[in-house]
Amino acid sequence: MSTSTGNTKPKDQYQHYIPRFILRCFQDAQIQQRSKKQSQKDYYQARKTGVSNDTIAVYDLKTQVLEQRPIARTYGVINIYRDEQNPANVNHLEEALAKLENSAARSIREIQKAIEGGKGEVKLLRRELETIRKFLYIMHYRRAFQIPSYFDENDPDNVLMRDFYKTFRERHNLEGDAGVWLWGLKYILNTPHHKIVETGERLRDQYGGLSNMLKMLQEGVDPQFENFHALDYYLEADATFLAIWIAAKGQQFVVGTNSFGLFEGCFMGIPGLHYLHVVSPTIALVLRSNRLSPEVGLLQSKKGRQATVSLLAHVPTARPLNTYASFHPQRYPTMQLARAALEAYRRTSAAEKDTYTFFPSKLTIEQTQDFNLVLLSHLDMGSVTFASAGAMRASLKHQLQSTLPYIQESKYFLRPLLGLLSPDTVKLHIDDHPDLLAFLTTFNPSMVSAYDNAYMFYHLYTDHVDIYNRTSVEIHTMTARAIIKMKALLPASPTIERHIYFPSYNRQIVPTLTSADSTLFFNSIRCVVDILHVNTSGPTDDEDVLKYYAAIIGFTHWLAENHPSFLDDLLPDSLTIMSKPPGHRTRLVQVIKTVFFAIYRFFLSIIGFIARLFCLGTLFNTA
Repeated sequence: MSTSTGNTKPKDQYQHYIPRFILRCFQDAQIQQRSKKQSQKDYYQARKTGVSNDTIAVYDLKTQVLEQRPIARTYGVINIYRDEQNPANVNHLEEALAKLENSAARSIREIQKAIEGGKGEVKLLRRELETIRKFLYIMHYRRAFQIPSYFDENDPDNVLMRDFYKTFRERHNLEGDAGVWLWGLKYILNTPHHKIVETGERLRDQYGGLSNMLKMLQEGVDPQFENFHALDYYLEADATFLAIWIAAKGQQFVVGTNSFGLFEGCFMGIPGLHYLHVVSPTIALVLRSNRLSPEVGLLQSKKGRQATVSLLAHVPTARPLNTYASFHPQRYPTMQLARAALEAYRRTSAAEKDTYTFFPSKLTIEQTQDFNLVLLSHLDMGSVTFASAGAMRASLKHQLQSTLPYIQESKYFLRPLLGLLSPDTVKLHIDDHPDLLAFLTTFNPSMVSAYDNAYMFYHLYTDHVDIYNRTSVEIHTMTARAIIKMKALLPASPTIERHIYFPSYNRQIVPTLTSADSTLFFNSIRCVVDILHVNTSGPTDDEDVLKYYAAIIGFTHWLAENHPSFLDDLLPDSLTIMSKPPGHRTRLVQVIKTVFFAIYRFFLSIIGFIARLFCLGTLFNTA
């Protein structure tokens, strides 16, 4: 046990936010395979020193570097769970997490054994299910430390929570945003699942049920609210059921910085039909909204389908079967009484012997790749890990060919990885790539502008995912570096200007310019990219110059999609390279749209906040 006494400063600890037992499942993708002799040497060295040399493949979106990293120093942060308010043992939260992870790992290994053994069902005791439930909640909650504004009372997105956060910190003598996060982590870890749920139920009833609580939350969270963490935990448990999904044969799931507890899908504009958690390359644990239970039949009606927006809603998923040890459901006059009886039973010791039978769902290739698409689109400049280079290539190709608006920016940071995983030389079949044929037959620096050549060259190595190679890597790495450095200099785009919500604002650049306009363009944009130092070696020949110019085209695409006003400011007034948004008519129309979108954005933030709290609750209860 790590302790701190007197003036002795405790040693720093590298503390993981993705458990090592999950990361070890992804060791297969050795970029440079170790020999059997080296593996044995590493094993004995690890036993001797206590430090493992096991590694995993990690692609860092911020640096565009693919490398093997030691599991012991990957997906973690120094002292993130350190609790300075407990000087007797500042690492007690890390120890509690390790205990929970060990319990969850045992249950997850049993799930893996059942699936690998070809069983069509998996049985869990209630206490095992409760452990997994808590583990999955913690896995999502851990992500909050990566969002500095998550518990910031001054953040505009937290306007409904502002007074509550302030009062909560004062009541518990907490310092800063991290204090609130650590308090919640401590509470969840140290409180049994059924006790947290019981507290959430009591708080629900205290405010007169869900409807009245919703009204309170719409007007602003009560500053005297007793335990927001318990309510959040309860609402997630109450509104979702656990599902086990298996990757399609030959396909695998990926894992990354923000891969746990990601929301997917929405109903009537409210997000949260799924919470995704990858626990191995072939197994994902998914918390699925009760609205998607087969018994509800949401997708069987036209209105239900129209109100549902999801890539994964059509994955056939059965609810687990409950076998109660001593609870006998009866007919009650009201649903409230039936619910109260079940809640009372769950608090008894007899309920610990309840069993749940799960029926894992085998995903299709497209569904597996759609699952990965969600994860890859939300890495947020972090890292991603995979166990199979071939499966990763397939998912990347699926991602890069998708036309979904909200994933477009992520493509800029993932394209270099596809090039790194592709063969050094790719056999090109000209007839299969008309753009390539057009480029090769028209390429003549003296006949077309430098802009036209660079535009065609960029799209040749961007649009055709089957011909990605080392040239692709060079172009897309320079493009990504320029974007990353520029993002650090520019303010974040207002959501109302982003195609993520409004496709009409997705601006495109023209495919051709005259030689005179081409010169104006590169004189204006190249100096910006030059300052960013994205090509450290510098162009040495005509081919290098063409690659560099192609990267500038990619960078300009990103500016047009995300910062069109800034791009306009960079260019001379006489030069227009962006298409107008569809439906663009007059300045008055623009103003009306902007006001409307601002109002929409405000209500969207409220809906998102409420969705996180209420998770689309229904009448079903699994744990």
